Amino acid sequence: PLPPSPHSPLSSARLLIIDDDAVLTEQLELEAIAWGLQVEVTNNLTAARVAIASHPPDIILLDLSFPDPEENGLTLLSQLSEQKSKIPVLVFTGQNQLSSRVEVARLGAYSFLQKPISPTDILKAVTVALNEPKEAKVMVVDDDPELLEFLSALLQPWGLQVTTLADPQRFWEVLEAATPDLLILDVEMPGYSGIELCQVVRNDLRWSQLPILFLSAHTEAQTVQEVFSVGADDYIRKPIVESELIARVLNRLERSPLRRELATTRKLEAENTLPP
Repeated sequence: PLPPSPHSPLSSARLLIIDDDAVLTEQLELEAIAWGLQVEVTNNLTAARVAIASHPPDIILLDLSFPDPEENGLTLLSQLSEQKSKIPVLVFTGQNQLSSRVEVARLGAYSFLQKPISPTDILKAVTVALNEPKEAKVMVVDDDPELLEFLSALLQPWGLQVTTLADPQRFWEVLEAATPDLLILDVEMPGYSGIELCQVVRNDLRWSQLPILFLSAHTEAQTVQEVFSVGADDYIRKPIVESELIARVLNRLERSPLRRELATTRKLEAENTLPP
């Protein structure tokens, strides 16, 4: 197989390895350099924090077990999860308890890799993570300009690229130009309703799997049933609760069939970019 292209994410990406197993980290470092990565290794969490603060990496490999009885890899993972600028963290550990897996997932790690695992398989996982789209794209359609401004300001700090549209008449041209990963529609708008726009999207094979969330002040069962009957994935009532909207948007993006399909494609590409 061909080595990574000099234009691939691997050719300039910085990998931080945090593990106190000197033999394993040496093997990983040599392998990662052969893949074109810039590598830094730390054997404790204090040094890792310094490295992250001084020169943030593009991706982190984190073990969970360290000699310090006061903290472990989960401590650092929790701290990283609170930062708005997210660095993908791949946990690789000898622990295999369900409780550890649940905690790692809850703290937002990109993946859980079970030791023993070969350096090649670890770097395949790194490649997939580096090829993930850095910004998910969200399109919001609502005839209220103030709400559009509010939603844009709310979602952008979470690493989302937001396209807003107040005129439903321009919906199709903006949809095709923006190519969103998720669509948010108001139910009632002049010209075309959100329900009609949802039907149009679902009738096109290119967009049939696009996650669609509806916004509406209406809470009656008939409206809720109607939006789900035309293919909505979720329904959020106005006035909007900020934390609820963010959680639902991020959840839908994570579960999006389009993004899962892209991740599968990236995994196959990674398997074909092994160095000789």
